[in-house]
Amino acid sequence: MADLSKTKSLFSETNVPPGGTCLSSFVMATNGQKILVGKMARPEIWVERFLVGPKFAPVYASSGKYILPARHLHWYESPLEAAHSVLTDQVGIDVPKSRLSLAEVQSHVSGDVHDEKEPPHWDLCFLYRTQVPDRLAAKLSTPEWFSYLAFRPMRSLEPGDFTRGHGDVLEAAGMIG
Repeated sequence: MADLSKTKSLFSETNVPPGGTCLSSFVMATNGQKILVGKMARPEIWVERFLVGPKFAPVYASSGKYILPARHLHWYESPLEAAHSVLTDQVGIDVPKSRLSLAEVQSHVSGDVHDEKEPPHWDLCFLYRTQVPDRLAAKLSTPEWFSYLAFRPMRSLEPGDFTRGHGDVLEAAGMIG
């Protein structure tokens, strides 16, 4: 395997990291000192509607761990458009795009760059923040693709309470941990 650490990270049809790269928008939706978290149900819906990999969706759903409202970007979609879609289509909260602010961008590489069988995966995560007004938080219901969806006190959450990477995103953002 070539030493990719010395190669320009130009993404094109013929130049993609061996383990892949995902562009994702996460939404840190808060209501006071609480943050919106869910637990995945119905993995087939997550694969079809929210772009979770078919290998991972059943694992996340059966883990019983939390996820943040998030999804991968569609081709040519902006991270802001994806974040807004997460709130409206995935969670069912109608927060205007203008109420979403980019908090930070995180880059996570997991795995060994020399492992050809399971090459590392590169995630570029766009973290958006929004404060959900009490009137909208009170109307929150749990769609069929969640087994649980609610605002939880941030101080009660640890990175290990979350499935693959979601807790790490919050920890790196200084929200938990």
